[in-house]
Amino acid sequence: LATEDGDHFVINGEKWFSSSARYASFLITMTVTDPDAAPHQRMSMFVVPTNTPGVDIIRNVGVGTEAPGEGSHAYIKYDNARVPKSNMLGPRGQAFAVSQTRLGGGRIHHAMRSMGQIKVAFDMMCKRALSRTTKGEPLANKQMVQEKIADSWIEMEQFRLLVLRTAWRIDQYNDYMKVRKDIAAIKALMPKVYHDVISRCIQIHGSLGVSNELPLSGMLLGSYVMGIADGPTEVHKVTVARQILRDYEGTDALFPDYTLPNRQADAIAQFGDQIEREIEAW
Repeated sequence: LATEDGDHFVINGEKWFSSSARYASFLITMTVTDPDAAPHQRMSMFVVPTNTPGVDIIRNVGVGTEAPGEGSHAYIKYDNARVPKSNMLGPRGQAFAVSQTRLGGGRIHHAMRSMGQIKVAFDMMCKRALSRTTKGEPLANKQMVQEKIADSWIEMEQFRLLVLRTAWRIDQYNDYMKVRKDIAAIKALMPKVYHDVISRCIQIHGSLGVSNELPLSGMLLGSYVMGIADGPTEVHKVTVARQILRDYEGTDALFPDYTLPNRQADAIAQFGDQIEREIEAW
């Protein structure tokens, strides 16, 4: 919470997982300035120098197998941290709108980088299948391995084309609200394709796949991170569904209009006279 005090705001509260805070000279902090406003207009964004009195990094949190205390994501406490009003980024109460616009671009960048990782793993998978022999033949001859390769290519190409289409729509409209569904869709699909292709690649490599001599274990962890970073998958699926359902209408009727009796009734109402004439002529 940030409260006004003359030419300053006084910030109190805690922030979890502030990326790269331990290395930064300033923090970008979203905090509530207008608690009585509509939910999406309550927060404002501030530039907060890390040497501001009252800003305390409690601990640095790592991901996966990073050693305790060596991570780059900080747990921060703000205790009466004073920042000038001039440090506010953008209009008051518009932090949510500003961040969503920025995150839209960030999400497609995540998708592009993930696509690169997926392609690297896919290439490794194919090379391994052709190189490793067991029971007198290469893995590539095994139908279950072939299935993994086929599934991976299909999913990878579907994802790649969806990312390209989304990027094209961003260029066409230059309006986040018009591509919100598309961006949410690639963000929801990304961690699944990423995870599934990497998992198959690990399986085909066997013990080498989980060793520290290949990057696959780290890539697999990255797939889980992508399912959380910039909004969890579940939230993005909700966005996709809500955007889609805006183009449809329900009915209060007992049976939907696409049942056979209703379709027949509609056809008779629309073409009844013509049908009768055709029957008489026949």
